[in-house]
Amino acid sequence: MKKNIKKIILLFITFVFLYLVFVNINVSEFIKVIKGFDFRYVFLLMISISLSLFCRGICFSRLISKTVPDAKIKDLTALCFTGASLNIVLPARAGDLFRAYYTGYKYNADKVKIFGTVMLERIFDVLVIFSFLTIGVFVYHRNALAVNLCLFAGILILSGVVFAVVTYKYNQTDRICSYIKEKTEKIPFSELIQKATDFLNKTCNSFFEGFEVIDTPKNILIAIIAAIGIWSFECLNFLIVIYGFGCELHWSVTIFIISFIAMACMIPSTSIFIGPYQLAVISAFAIYDVSKETALAMSLLEQAVVTIFVSFVAAVYLIKNNISYKDIKKDIGESID
Repeated sequence: MKKNIKKIILLFITFVFLYLVFVNINVSEFIKVIKGFDFRYVFLLMISISLSLFCRGICFSRLISKTVPDAKIKDLTALCFTGASLNIVLPARAGDLFRAYYTGYKYNADKVKIFGTVMLERIFDVLVIFSFLTIGVFVYHRNALAVNLCLFAGILILSGVVFAVVTYKYNQTDRICSYIKEKTEKIPFSELIQKATDFLNKTCNSFFEGFEVIDTPKNILIAIIAAIGIWSFECLNFLIVIYGFGCELHWSVTIFIISFIAMACMIPSTSIFIGPYQLAVISAFAIYDVSKETALAMSLLEQAVVTIFVSFVAAVYLIKNNISYKDIKKDIGESID
């Protein structure tokens, strides 16, 4: 029952965004724009996508270097392709869960610890995207509202990062759980509460151990450079699409596109982020006075190429390693439904 209600809510959110995307669209103009795309640029787009995920493989390898020192960048890049594919077609960031689980399984490492590292990687993503957005706002579109929103977002992001680092450095999980066990040892169901507390204690400690790479500046520096590479190629993806449609726009538009997409992907919706993704791209292009029809065409084509290409590479990897969709659901749990 709960799953059905959740799916209905997600469908409703998706339909609301789809309405906002397609309302007032001139269909004939949209079709005309699509026909004008030079499909030779698809090959360049696939190269850019591959380089972006290769950079993610490098970033991931540096972040787990203390946990899995013998991990190969080639294997981790393939896992990043698979994780990206699952993030596209499944809700709840299932790809990140799979990447953590399968890395732990393949290299016999703590899966919860690796998941903590994946979350650290996402923190780097947020910092890089925010840095790009700050450049876009202050250099190319500086106005009072944008600057104030950027500063407000910066305060929230930096506060979150500081909180995460402080929580890792001064981990009080053992102390808190010991206090809970002490206070609940004489109440009803105390044995059940004690076991749950021990499980929580172990899980939280493993998760925060995934942040241990913070203590190695060299690996952090390489990971940050790789993260910059990831999002630079993500910008290049849309720049290639823009050129493919024969548009002449300043490259800074891609900064706003990836920033808006990153925010849109946090909105609950059905698989493939249909709706929020398109609206984010349309909103970013609107800053540069690009028509809604052109922006929609670009967003749909870019998303289609990314989805098909990444899913194809992921499928090859899954088949090669004899992993099925049922295995993934079983391993990472029913939370992806």
